[in-house]
Amino acid sequence: MDFDAEEDRDGIRWSWNVWPSSRLEATRLVVPVGCMYTPLKENMPLVYYEPVACKGSCRSVLNPFCAIDVKAKLWICPFCLQRNQFPPSYADISETNLPAELIPNYTTIEYVISRNQPLLPPVFLFAIDTCLIASELEELKANIIKTLSLLPENSVVGLITFGKTVQVYELAFEECPKSYVFSGTKDVTSKQLQDQLKLGAARNPQNPNTPGNRFLMPLQDVEFTLESIVEELQPDPNPVKSDKRPLRATGVAMSVGIGLLENSFPNSGARLMVFTGGAVTHGPGQIASDDLREPLRGHSDLTKEKAKHTKKAQKFYGELAARAVKSGHTVDILCCSLDQCGYYEMQEVSKRTGGLVVMADSFDDPAFGMFKQTLAKLFQKDDKGALPMAFNATIEVQTTRELKVCGAIGHCASLGKKSSSVAEMEIGMGNTCAWKLPCVDPQLTLALYFEIVNQVRLLFKVVATVGQARWRLLGHRR
Repeated sequence: MDFDAEEDRDGIRWSWNVWPSSRLEATRLVVPVGCMYTPLKENMPLVYYEPVACKGSCRSVLNPFCAIDVKAKLWICPFCLQRNQFPPSYADISETNLPAELIPNYTTIEYVISRNQPLLPPVFLFAIDTCLIASELEELKANIIKTLSLLPENSVVGLITFGKTVQVYELAFEECPKSYVFSGTKDVTSKQLQDQLKLGAARNPQNPNTPGNRFLMPLQDVEFTLESIVEELQPDPNPVKSDKRPLRATGVAMSVGIGLLENSFPNSGARLMVFTGGAVTHGPGQIASDDLREPLRGHSDLTKEKAKHTKKAQKFYGELAARAVKSGHTVDILCCSLDQCGYYEMQEVSKRTGGLVVMADSFDDPAFGMFKQTLAKLFQKDDKGALPMAFNATIEVQTTRELKVCGAIGHCASLGKKSSSVAEMEIGMGNTCAWKLPCVDPQLTLALYFEIVNQVRLLFKVVATVGQARWRLLGHRR
C-alpha cells in the first residue's frame, strides 16, 4: 500500500500505519492510535446525485469497501452487515461499469445535493470598535471598505459599531444613517433583541422585504449605503480622561451580533467579524476596569487566580460560543493594539466556532502589514471565483465494531451524538461521534483518536455537511 499517495488523495495521515492486533498490545503504544484529517482538501471527485444509504440502523453509505453482488444487484454494509438492494438507477451496474462511489481509488467522494431547497447566501456582519484613535479608525475604515469589494456578489452584510454603547445600523434606511442603540452595561438576550428590533425568526433570502432584512441586506443592494456609513464613522464621543481607559463594550457587541445572526439566519453560513483595538472595560465580558491605576491581569495573576474579572468573563464568552455553535455561525476576532484586548477570556468564542484570530500592533503597520495581509488572504478567491471556505459543517465518524472513537482535537464543537462507535475513554472532545464546524477552510485539520477494542479491521465514514448543499464522505481502512 502506498501510504504517501493515500495521504495525498484523502487528506488523512495516521500516527501508525501498522496497528496492534489487540487491546493489550494497544495499551503498550506510547503514541495513541489517531489520525490528522483535513475535511476540505481540494480537488475531490464530485457527483451530482444522492448517496445510497444502508437500510440498517447504521445508516452508512455505499463505498468502495462494500461487498457487492452485481448479478443479484445487492450490496452488504461493512458496518452492520445489512444486505441492501441497489436502487433502480443502478440497474446497469457490472464489474466493468461501476458507479463512482464503488471505484477503488474514490475512497473520498463529494456529493452535490439538490433537494429544491434555497441555498442561503454567505453572511458577513462587521462589528467595529470606535474607541480607536482617529488615525487607527481611518485605516480600519479603509480596509473594511476594500474588503466589501472582495465579497461574493450574493453576500449579505450588516454593520455594528461599539464603544460605550452598541449601535446596530438599519441598512434599509437610505435617507441617512439610522441605528438602534443598546447600552453597553448589560447583556441583550436573543429574545430581547428579536422583540426590540422586530426581527423575523424565519428568513427568505430571496425576498428583500422579509422581516429582519432591515439590518442584514444583500451587498449588491446596500453597498453604497454601507460604504457611506463606514466612511462617516467617528471616534466614540464619550470623553476619556487622561487617567482612564476608553469604555469599550466588546462583549455586548458580540452578544448583539450573535443574536442578530441567530434570529435572522439560523443554521446557515455567517461570520461575525469583530474589529477591536483594546481591552474590554465595560459591561459583560470586561477584563479590566477603566481606571489606568488598575493594571491588566498578567500571567502571574492568571496562574494564582487573582484576576478578578477572568472567571466571570470566561463564563460569559463560553455562553456566547455555545449560542454561535448552535446556529452554525463563526466569530472572528481581529485585534490590533499595543496592549491586551482580552483574548485569553474570549478564546472559546473563536476556537469553538472555527473563527479567525489576528493580533497585531496596529491596523496601520507599514513595516509588516499583518492585518492588511491577513484580511486580503482571507477573502482571496480561488480559480473559480469563489471564496475557499465552507460554513455550518458537521463531521461524523463511524467505525466497525473493532474500533471506537475517543474524541477530536481542533476547532470544532461536540454535538453530543452517541453511537456504538463511541469509546468510554475520552481524548479531547469525546463522548460523541459527531462534531460541528461552523467554518471550514482548506487548511483546517482535525485530530481524531481511537481505541482498539478487538482485532482490527477499520472502516470509518466521515460526513462533512456544508450547509444543505454537499456531503463529503471518506471511507478508510487498515
